[in-house]
Amino acid sequence: MENPTDFDRAGRIILENLKKTRLEKGLTVEETAIKSAVAPEQIEQLESGDLAFLPPPYVIALLRKYALALNAYDESLFVDMKRAAEIPILRTPKTSADRVQKPQHLAGISRRKQYAAAAALIVIAMAILWMILGRAYQAPTMEAALPDASELPAAYTSPPAVPLQPTSTTIEQPAKSVPTATAEPEETTASAVNGEPETASSKTEQELSATTVQIGCFTSSIDRGNMKPGDLLKNLAPDLSAVYYYSDITMPSGEPIWHEWLLNGTTVDRISVGTPKGKRWRCWSRKSTGNRKEGQWTVRVVQGEGVEIHSDSITVAMPPAEGK
Repeated sequence: MENPTDFDRAGRIILENLKKTRLEKGLTVEETAIKSAVAPEQIEQLESGDLAFLPPPYVIALLRKYALALNAYDESLFVDMKRAAEIPILRTPKTSADRVQKPQHLAGISRRKQYAAAAALIVIAMAILWMILGRAYQAPTMEAALPDASELPAAYTSPPAVPLQPTSTTIEQPAKSVPTATAEPEETTASAVNGEPETASSKTEQELSATTVQIGCFTSSIDRGNMKPGDLLKNLAPDLSAVYYYSDITMPSGEPIWHEWLLNGTTVDRISVGTPKGKRWRCWSRKSTGNRKEGQWTVRVVQGEGVEIHSDSITVAMPPAEGK
């Protein structure tokens, strides 16, 4: 960073505006932390003017979350901070407020035209359907012409009546109603465990068993087809700009799972990896490491309301020299 003075100046201006906005809205540090997903201790450290407790990219990211939560994001000041920290500036897409909006009366006319067109299409479709169904179910009109009596032959006589023979009548006894056995339905549910169905009977086992992280590791790539990690990393090379953390969890409680990333013991990010739906949940998260030369990264696997079920750490280490 060639000009730290500009970085500190822009950061303090942003912090003064954010603190003033927070106080005007009557928000405490804890309430602001919930809205912005920034830890309370990090908000207090930022408002104290300490901008060196984390690398500049992470400080800017925390300030951006803080500003967006209070609707006090000033793009120009953040651009100054990024320039001072020598961070590439990407063009941000225009928000809906920046786009040119149509006048309300024109928008109302357009909506009315759309409704009228939709109503006309519905009427036409119903008329076509009525014509098709009416033609399909129209009964053919057939008239049976009976022969006139004068046209019958003279020798034609009606057949003799057949005498009815007495028959014994039997009274049918009503069949006894046999009660039908009511089968008690088997209660099952289908929940996706990486695409595999699961019965409700296993849910009792899930509730009785503790959540376990079978595999937790750092890797440089993910085999998305087989949902497995690539190479397992024991140390993090300084030239590696990003790293994945992979978790294979069995018997989850059904509450949301988070990957909490820490750098040298300080929380820098909290990434949601989904809500499990079954007896097994495989998930991963990716973190940009910023090509650091030293330090230690830690990932805490957190379930529900902050219950830690696993954690792993990896150290940034220089590769061994050639010949050693």
